[in-house]
Amino acid sequence: MKKLILTLVLAAMATPLFAQDAFEKMGNLKNISETVVTKDAFELLAEINMDIEDEGVKAGKGLLDSLKDARFYSTSNSDSATKMIAMANAYIKSNGLVKLMSVKEDDQVFSFHVERGSNSKKVRTLVMVIDETMNAGNPEALVMKISGDIDLAQISKITKMINVPGQEQIEKATKE
Repeated sequence: MKKLILTLVLAAMATPLFAQDAFEKMGNLKNISETVVTKDAFELLAEINMDIEDEGVKAGKGLLDSLKDARFYSTSNSDSATKMIAMANAYIKSNGLVKLMSVKEDDQVFSFHVERGSNSKKVRTLVMVIDETMNAGNPEALVMKISGDIDLAQISKITKMINVPGQEQIEKATKE
């Protein structure tokens, strides 16, 4: 009996070590397009010989050096979109992310959430959610998570460089 109880206690304690991140689970949903860009890819991009005289290039290189990873998930399947949005919202809530802005326009809700970083101008995690599940004719959803030591003023440059869906919303949010 003691062995059974000890085994159950150890199993319960080890479970969080094997739990998948909400975003890894999101990638396992059916009908989801997933793009993951790793720190290694950002480091390779940062090493490309670029014209360092250009201030925009300098800022972009600095941003690339500071990124840990970027994850992008999208779907136009109604059921998967609803699950994906619920998972993103649960992640935002459980990790205490702060909502920077939210915009509702027609059948679209766009929100931008952050986990504060090393100083007031930087964030550790940025999560963007575009929810169009209310659009019965075309229920789409996009969730983006970028991790690192992120300067919000530079984030639209990197998302433009890697051609992220939802680019218009990112540009508007980072300018405001």
